[in-house]
Amino acid sequence: MTSNHSENTSRRPGSPSTQPVVQPLLDKNLKALKEDIAELEEHDALGSDVNTRVDSRKVWRWVVFFVALAFAVFHVLTSPMFEGSLPARQQGPFHVSLALCLIFLLYPVKEQKTQKQKYFGWFLTIAGLLTLAALFLQDIAGLHVVLPALGVLVLVQAARYVPISVWGIPLGDVILSGLSVYVGYYVFSNYATISRTAGILDPTNIAVGTAGLLLVLVAAQRVLGSALVILASLMLAYAYYGPVLPSFLRHGGISIDRIVNTSFFTDEAIFGTPVRVSATIIFLFLIFAAILQRTGMERFFTDVALGTTGWSTGGTAKVGVATSAFSGTITGSSVANTVSNGAFTIPMMKKSGYKANYAGAVEAASSTGGQIAPPIMGAGAFIMMEITGIPYADILKAAIIPAILFFVAQFVVIHFDSKKMSIGGIPKSLLPSVRQIMGAKGYLLIPIVAIFILLSLGFSPAFAAMSSIGIAIGINILVQLLAPVVFAASPSAGPLPAPPPPVSSRLVGSAQLLGWTTVVGAVSWLLYVALAAVAPGLSQLNRMTIAALALGVVVAIATQVVTRRKGFSSDEDPADSFALVVQRTWQMVVPFVLVFAVLWLVKFVVELALPDIGRAWSVVVLSFAYAAVTAPLVALFGRWRSESPDKLSMASLVDGLVGATRIALPIVVACAAAGILAGMITLTGLGHKLADGLIGLGGGYLIPVLALSMLACLILGIGLPTTANYVVTATLAAPAIVILLQGDLPQATVAMVLSAHLFVYYFGVMADITPPVCLAAYAACGVSGGDPIRTGGNAVRIAISGFVVPFFFVISPELLLQEVNWVEGTQAAVSSIAGVFFLGIAVVGYFQARISVAERLGLAAAGLLLVHFGVMSDVAGLSLGLALTMVHIRLSRAQQSNSAALA
Repeated sequence: MTSNHSENTSRRPGSPSTQPVVQPLLDKNLKALKEDIAELEEHDALGSDVNTRVDSRKVWRWVVFFVALAFAVFHVLTSPMFEGSLPARQQGPFHVSLALCLIFLLYPVKEQKTQKQKYFGWFLTIAGLLTLAALFLQDIAGLHVVLPALGVLVLVQAARYVPISVWGIPLGDVILSGLSVYVGYYVFSNYATISRTAGILDPTNIAVGTAGLLLVLVAAQRVLGSALVILASLMLAYAYYGPVLPSFLRHGGISIDRIVNTSFFTDEAIFGTPVRVSATIIFLFLIFAAILQRTGMERFFTDVALGTTGWSTGGTAKVGVATSAFSGTITGSSVANTVSNGAFTIPMMKKSGYKANYAGAVEAASSTGGQIAPPIMGAGAFIMMEITGIPYADILKAAIIPAILFFVAQFVVIHFDSKKMSIGGIPKSLLPSVRQIMGAKGYLLIPIVAIFILLSLGFSPAFAAMSSIGIAIGINILVQLLAPVVFAASPSAGPLPAPPPPVSSRLVGSAQLLGWTTVVGAVSWLLYVALAAVAPGLSQLNRMTIAALALGVVVAIATQVVTRRKGFSSDEDPADSFALVVQRTWQMVVPFVLVFAVLWLVKFVVELALPDIGRAWSVVVLSFAYAAVTAPLVALFGRWRSESPDKLSMASLVDGLVGATRIALPIVVACAAAGILAGMITLTGLGHKLADGLIGLGGGYLIPVLALSMLACLILGIGLPTTANYVVTATLAAPAIVILLQGDLPQATVAMVLSAHLFVYYFGVMADITPPVCLAAYAACGVSGGDPIRTGGNAVRIAISGFVVPFFFVISPELLLQEVNWVEGTQAAVSSIAGVFFLGIAVVGYFQARISVAERLGLAAAGLLLVHFGVMSDVAGLSLGLALTMVHIRLSRAQQSNSAALA
């Protein structure tokens, strides 16, 4: 095997070594690789908690389970399918306070490993104490600010140094957890009074707000690191010290009481747009993701990725891209996804011949790219929807082509890098068959198709998420109950045969997948139309739900009948199909019926006992009551889990709700901390000043302003989670881009706003792989053992589209499918895909042999011309790219002939 690209010595074009032959994997690695594939298929990317406590006592595990379940049930009850969301100043405080409560129980204080770190920790503590004393003595802050701040500071240090614990958890953390619940309770219960007295600085409110503000910062430091906390603290200081700053940044100054009041008791900061979106939309999509994972979607997607890409050149790296992109779009954290998914994909890549720096770069780039892939986009799309006012379906439509270009470019760079490094694919005997997978599990795609259809029909994201959750659960349960019918009606043809080798064209597998999807879509549409004709009284949503459920069951049963008769099914025939039907019905129906009967009884008792409690408190009481009765019932039926982890039971359904809560914690605290930044930017007017400053520095020209905005996003992205980065840059940089695009128009168009916000969002994401900080690359090196800077450099090469395409979709909004007809949209998609293909080859410097510098520059120019929308630029770019490619192919063949003759 040759070395990594960055470590290869250059060879003259035309030498025999410039045409390496792609070799299969070494035999000694086959066994280890087979184990890696099995582990990757079983991997639960959504349930990976990297920094949480692992030694909690059983009592705390049950407490966390109960609170997390109540948290999830609350959000289900306040979804559009049930009670509907509460007012923002009640929904937000409940959402944040319970998340903080769980964070202090799950995430310990970060260990100070060196003496220097301990000294620095004490230095910060002493500095904090002196600051509080100075604020009080100078009459800047009263006791209603100083005492709560002092209390939180003491509790944080007690959690680290005081050796007193409650069943294994430090007493300080237990008190911080309880205090988090109290501050949320205070805002929730006094919601009406706080709304009526907005602007009045009540000392009690300020005391509670001070504690709540500091709790958010402490929790953010534990979960996300120090960067976001430092930036939020600087913004709070900026709000107070405005009068003493230079002229550009100077403002009138804001009192500490008003800063606290704005941060915690208005809709502009902690409980502003990010938390509101997190509490009403993002969490429902996380439940959807958790349910899909527990119905086998993650394993299904992994198997499809293995079957479609694993056998090709650089197969292990391509599999890593596909699987990491899938989980990255859900988790919203490139670092967490790199660590969890990379634990399986990076060793697999290294065993197939990639060097540590390259393997880590592939994982970091693909995990980062997952945040720009619809439908979830790492929560960014939902916040963008609230900030811009643009419908969610339009944002998804705009993000499709750029996301495709990102991953196409990744595959191109990895493919030709792998050819240059002589790295082949995984042996076909180790890979699953896509045809068999689609036959047996293709129905799992129906909930995802349903969510896109619902969004395209204009339903709200929250409503679409809840409907798709119901469809996923319904299909899985019905398939379990009806599967024994398949066993009885269609005996298996024998043991599972080896998957057939790929046919002559590599496009056939993709064509089969596209054909299957087309058939399913057509049948579902016909069923929907038939329901409309037969039952015109049914609502549109009810028709879609019935059609999706019926289609899922029919497709699942029919495809499994066919696959079993062809011998593709690995399910063994039961000795008694009727007995299996009875057993599954008993195990599925009894727990669900019993749990829902008890929940109905609880609701009846609560409404009878507390008739005047009000809607908000009724939802809260029901959430905790439902969790209290469900937890023991799930424990009672815990042994009745399905024989397959991909088949839902009451236990796995509840486990999915709890898992969604644990995934949500970093997102909630990031949204809350980002709200502090946004609130202070709005309060001080900093956003308008920096937007004007960007335009001034750029001379009023678009490209320089875009370049400066890119630098701002990359710098702000140092240590900031993507959600917080986007909230800040959407306030600071995006307005400047919109102003320049708008020009003399009376109002900015949707295309202008979308392109500006997607631009800053993209570069906020790309910051995670951009040296010198490149947090995702550092995380990958923790698994690969490589060098972070070289890993980050390779990641930038692999993700080159993410640094180029944003400039072009600002200039050419056709790439966002804005202001185009279907012909122009098709042209934009096809030409830009060809463009990133040529651009990827230029980055690698290899096609059939090494490419000269002049050829690389020409191919890069061709790629950029194709990415830019326009008939003339597309013709010029395609002509130049094809001409250079044809010349290169002829020269490389001639050189091979000469080399063979000399040999």
